[in-house]
Amino acid sequence: MWEVVRALWALAAAVAVAAGPVSPRAQLERLSGGRLPEAVFDGSGLKSSPYWLPDAKDVLSRGTKAPDGRAILPFTFHMSDGGAVTAPAAGLEGFVWAEGEIRKYKGREAVLHHLGDYFKYLDALLAPVSWSGEARAAIRAIEADNPDPGARYDTLMEFVAAYTEKLRKATAAADKAGWSRSARIYELFPRAYNLEGKRRAGAKEFPSGKFFADFREDDLREIQEKGFDAIWVMGIMPIGERGRGGSGGGSPYSVSDHAAIHPDLGSKQDFRAFVGRAHALGLRIVIDFIPNHTSMDSKMLKEHPDWFIHRPAGAGKPPRGYFTQTAPDGRELWVRHGGYDSYGQRDYWEDTAQVDYSSPGLRRSMVNVVAAWVAETGVDGFRVDMAYQVTNAYFGRNWSGELGGALPKREFLEELITEVKARYPGVAFLCEAYDRFDDLSSAGFDLIYAKNNMDRPGGHAGMYDALTSKDPGWIREALRRQSFLDWQQGGMAQVVFAGNHDEVSPRRAFGPWMGGASFLTLMMPGAQLFYGSAEVGFDAAVPHEHKPIPFSVPVQIDWANADQSTKRFYDETFKLQRSVAARLGRASMEVLPPEGWPKWVGYLLWPEAGRPGAPRAVAVLANPTDRSVSVEFDHPKLGRHRSTLAPYGYDLVSF
Repeated sequence: MWEVVRALWALAAAVAVAAGPVSPRAQLERLSGGRLPEAVFDGSGLKSSPYWLPDAKDVLSRGTKAPDGRAILPFTFHMSDGGAVTAPAAGLEGFVWAEGEIRKYKGREAVLHHLGDYFKYLDALLAPVSWSGEARAAIRAIEADNPDPGARYDTLMEFVAAYTEKLRKATAAADKAGWSRSARIYELFPRAYNLEGKRRAGAKEFPSGKFFADFREDDLREIQEKGFDAIWVMGIMPIGERGRGGSGGGSPYSVSDHAAIHPDLGSKQDFRAFVGRAHALGLRIVIDFIPNHTSMDSKMLKEHPDWFIHRPAGAGKPPRGYFTQTAPDGRELWVRHGGYDSYGQRDYWEDTAQVDYSSPGLRRSMVNVVAAWVAETGVDGFRVDMAYQVTNAYFGRNWSGELGGALPKREFLEELITEVKARYPGVAFLCEAYDRFDDLSSAGFDLIYAKNNMDRPGGHAGMYDALTSKDPGWIREALRRQSFLDWQQGGMAQVVFAGNHDEVSPRRAFGPWMGGASFLTLMMPGAQLFYGSAEVGFDAAVPHEHKPIPFSVPVQIDWANADQSTKRFYDETFKLQRSVAARLGRASMEVLPPEGWPKWVGYLLWPEAGRPGAPRAVAVLANPTDRSVSVEFDHPKLGRHRSTLAPYGYDLVSF
């Protein structure tokens, strides 16, 4: 890291005259509306972290923290002609991105009055980080160097952009879990996958036994040839029997032993060998971690009932939300069912038991379980179920007054990810979450579901919900959010999808817009999630459970009777995506059109720098409406484009 800092100082010397050190004041108005604390600090008293990567990510996108623990918020730019734009993230990347967009479309003059605020904001952002001293000195030198505001503005932004890019490159090189940011993940549900039937449908037959022992290289290669480089095997742990509903084998998220493999799928040795076969082909394996609850008959509850939210049993039946449990010492307890916040009200999964994160023993056990999966089987990542419900903000509100002790200030998820990544830095964490984006990014998550809008500074438009709405304006805002999150290196990225095991099938979700929504999604750069079975149009939803593969009834994917139009669409789109990726490399994304609100949506894919034989750019275009639309845009690098899209149509154009 010091080599990077020295290089940045050399750059600063070329654009600014160094001034003597000045003690910055941390008490300045938060330009996003709050205030910093009274204390004055310059970072000199902070110890350097032995791992500078978390600090670098904070500086870039997550936001550093003042001494009282409050994070710096994204900068808000107030236009000289009225209106305001809040940066998409706290930190340098959000600042540079938003300033660049404003300058591109409104000109520097629209925000030149902010110059003094820039110097204060940047110094406050960098001050908590001990290795930022030279950059801060360079910024102070620029502030003192030239009396002309326009010249100082340009010099400052030149330095900040260069500093940010150097730090971005160093962060990308050091982040061993960075593979997840471009992972194409195939979600596989072993209980329903019907491996034997899939082989027969492909005119291949092999003896069939336990799932993980029987899933061979050819089966893995078939997934890989569709363009996927990671597999999330969902529902691999033993499922509780107490409180189980339906006849399908129970919910895979009511787990009786977080550390074991479901006996119907094989042994842990079988699973380890499966992971090894995947790794030999260059595939990564992701599994679930379910932190909020266990089954009602879990090993953990039987051995450690005090790790669960409970109270002494009373007379009669337990009230709603509780069930009866006998502790090892003979105490009769009422234990809470696993609960969650649903639009401000608490609801329950009535086949589960709620763990208590005020318990040090529970926290330590959960960290050890996750670390052991990596040590024993070599898995590459974890999809963390309902992660936002375990944040202090949600957990403390959901269970206020019922915990066994005080909830620690430290977020459990940050504790978990920090400890696991310290031992296994290449392990990635994907959160299923519908709120608390910034808390989860600060906790260290690599990816989040691109599902719904979230209320946060700078906004967050949800991709999946935007696509189902068919609203061009909402989709365009979601694409803009995806464009930034794919570009930035400091914060959590997102994984886009047109379906997963919780959502209805793509055909039910989108109707005639299924092709356009799926095409728009599958062609995006960045992380992708695809639910295995969608490629043949499989949908076995039942009236009380609208998932394409319900948990409540027995289901086996029917590979032999694929919906032929759906299969043809995905076969062609997978092939096209692989071809485009081979030509462009790690593409970057620019949302179309640059300005205006037409009825069509789209984006440009720009090739990786220095890619031989690549086109200038590729445009992905789609029409989410039920009427034909004219597509027209002017681009300074590509010229004018005109075309027409049929209702719900889509297209790919090379320039």
